[in-house]
Amino acid sequence: MSEENEKASLEFAGIKFTGGKMFAIITALTTLVGGLYGGFEIYKDYMDMKEQIQSYVAPDLTGFQEQLSVMEEKLKSAEDSVIEARDYTRDIKNDLKTDIDRLEGVVDDISSRVKSVQTESRDAITTSEKVVRELIDLADQRFENKRDRVEQNTDQAMKELEERLDTKVQMALDNPLAD
Repeated sequence: MSEENEKASLEFAGIKFTGGKMFAIITALTTLVGGLYGGFEIYKDYMDMKEQIQSYVAPDLTGFQEQLSVMEEKLKSAEDSVIEARDYTRDIKNDLKTDIDRLEGVVDDISSRVKSVQTESRDAITTSEKVVRELIDLADQRFENKRDRVEQNTDQAMKELEERLDTKVQMALDNPLAD
């Protein structure tokens, strides 16, 4: 039995190593070598990354800056056009309101004159006066209809103008680089 123990053992520097100890030492040595190799690879990757970071040069963004300046100018131009169109529309609306108010005043004046004439001559109403009264009523009704149409047309035109302006502004905002 001592021969078997001697075969499975190794003596080095006066220390005797048996099979289990040799296996543990070999395992420890390979683990140490693997750890050193892994550490070396990590250090190498670190140095490569450090070199890349130090040699990094920021890209030239002047082209983007110029494009942004052009877009800002176009957007400002579109904004000025919208403001000008809005002011023009407001002026038209105010002028139409003034004209309608003036016409209403004229109609009210004519109505009051007609009423005063009617009260003065109630007793002497003739056939021709009835015709005149009907003509006045018809003219008043036509005027009211025309005024309503003018208001509707004005409102419709303003809505269409606002929609077109909104569409143009939205198009300019959606694609500011388009001409």
